[in-house]
Amino acid sequence: MRLQGSFLKRTDEPEAVLRFIEMMARTPGGSWPGCRPFGIRNLLESMKVRPEGLKQAEQAINDALKDLGITHYRLESMRRESAPGADADVYSLTIVSSADPDRKFTTTVARQE
Repeated sequence: MRLQGSFLKRTDEPEAVLRFIEMMARTPGGSWPGCRPFGIRNLLESMKVRPEGLKQAEQAINDALKDLGITHYRLESMRRESAPGADADVYSLTIVSSADPDRKFTTTVARQE
């Protein structure tokens, strides 16, 4: 479910997982006591000096999904799409179905500096 104006809109499972990952990108790591791996904002911010932050962010996302019992999908890839020095960092996220590896879903996430 998500808000659309003043109404709730039902989303399908892949879209819900992608939106959940978007929330993780905006949340500092370790800030939610209910799930320690939730939140990757710090990792994304540190990528300017630590390029391995992207792999760490991917691992944290999959760890959080697993920790919360979201087992039908996992993050397959996360790529930075924005040019260096851009006002916003843009990432392309692809999740894959655990039941059918040919079912992939992609979205882009922009994170303002």
